[in-house]
Amino acid sequence: MDNTRAAPIRRGLPPGPKGTWIRGNLRQFSDQRLKFFLDVGRTYGDLSSFRFGPRRIFLATDSDLIEQVLVTDAKHYIKHFGARAYKPVLGNGLVTSEGEFWLRQRRLSQPAFLKNRVLSYAPMMTQLTDRMLSHWRPGELMDVHFEFSSLTSAIALKTLFDLDDPGDRERFTETLRLAFDLMSARFRSLLRLPTWLPTPANLRLKRAVAELFQVVDGFIAQGRARKEPGDDLLSRLVAAQDDDGTRMTARQLRDEMMTLYLAGHETTALTLSWAWYLLSQHPAAEEKLVAEWQRVLGGRTPNADDLPNLPYTEAVLTEAMRVYPPVYLIGREATCDLELGGYRVKKGYTVFMSQWVNHRDPKYFPDPEAFRPERWENGLARRIPKYAY
Repeated sequence: MDNTRAAPIRRGLPPGPKGTWIRGNLRQFSDQRLKFFLDVGRTYGDLSSFRFGPRRIFLATDSDLIEQVLVTDAKHYIKHFGARAYKPVLGNGLVTSEGEFWLRQRRLSQPAFLKNRVLSYAPMMTQLTDRMLSHWRPGELMDVHFEFSSLTSAIALKTLFDLDDPGDRERFTETLRLAFDLMSARFRSLLRLPTWLPTPANLRLKRAVAELFQVVDGFIAQGRARKEPGDDLLSRLVAAQDDDGTRMTARQLRDEMMTLYLAGHETTALTLSWAWYLLSQHPAAEEKLVAEWQRVLGGRTPNADDLPNLPYTEAVLTEAMRVYPPVYLIGREATCDLELGGYRVKKGYTVFMSQWVNHRDPKYFPDPEAFRPERWENGLARRIPKYAY
C-alpha cells in the first residue's frame, strides 16, 4: 500500500448512516443535501462513511483530516467524480484538470491574482459599481442576485480579460444556470447515460453549452484581434508558449476563460447576495455597517487604501461566507490505498469535505446558526485551525 504516513489501520469502514442496497444514501442527498451532510457530520463525528450507489464516500470534518487530504497526501488524490462531471461545460480548465497540465495553467494564471494586481483592479470595480447603483431607485423592487451577478460578471470580464460584458446578460445567465442545473442532475443520478446519447436532457445541455461557447469564443476573438497585446490575463494566455514554442489551442483558451470567468464572478455574486439577505434580517448589523462606512468614507467612493479601515465590513462578508458558503463541498478521489483517521481509504474511494458542515461546528463557532459578524472582530481567524474555515 502506497501511503505518506505510517499509521495503524482499523478494519471496516467509519460509522455512517444506513442506506438502501442499490442507491445507498443517494436519496437523502438528493432530497436535502445540506441537511444530509450536516446530520452525518454531527451524528458520526470526525470521519464518517456512506454510499452513493456503488460509490463509497468518506466525509471528513476534522480540520487535521482535511489538511491531510488537501495538503499532506494531495499527490495521492485527484478531483472527485462530481467535479469531473462538469467537464462538458468547463472542459479541461483549472477546476477540472490535474497534474502537470493543471500546474502549467495555474502558473500562467497566477499573476492576475497576486495581491498588488488585485488591488490595482479597485478603480475599475468602483467605477462599474457606481454604474450599477446609478440605475437603482429608492423603493424599486429588483432581483438583487441578478444585479450582483451582472456587476461581478462585468468586473471579471474587464479586469481579467479587458472585455465588456455581453449585451444579453439575462439570456447568458439563464443559459449558464440551465447548463449547471443539468450537470447537477447528472451528479445526483445513480444512472448516468453518456452525454453523447440524444436524450432530452443531453440535447438541452448540448444546446446550452454551444451557446455558452459561442459567447466565450467571441471574447477570445476580441482578445486576438487587438493590435497591441494588453497586460490582462487573456493577453497572457493568448501569448503563452510551451518550451517547444507551441501555444494554447483555441479549446484550451476557451476552457480556461470559461473556468476563470465563472470562478471570477459567480461565487462573488453569491457572497454579496447572501450578505445582503442576512443584513436585511439583522438591522443592528446593517446599522453598524453603515455607521462604519459613514465614519471612514464620509459619503465618498471607497478605494483600496480604505480596506484596512473597514474591519466590520470584512467581518460581515467573512460571516456571510461562513453561514452561506458560496461553495459547500470539496471532494477528492484516492488514486491508491491510503490511511485517513485510522481507516483505509481504498483506491477509487471519494473523500468529501464540506464547508457547510465545518462552518457549523460549535467547537469553533459558538451558536453557529446565528449571523454574528462580531465573532470575527477579536482575531478569531488566527485562533481557529486553518482548515476549520
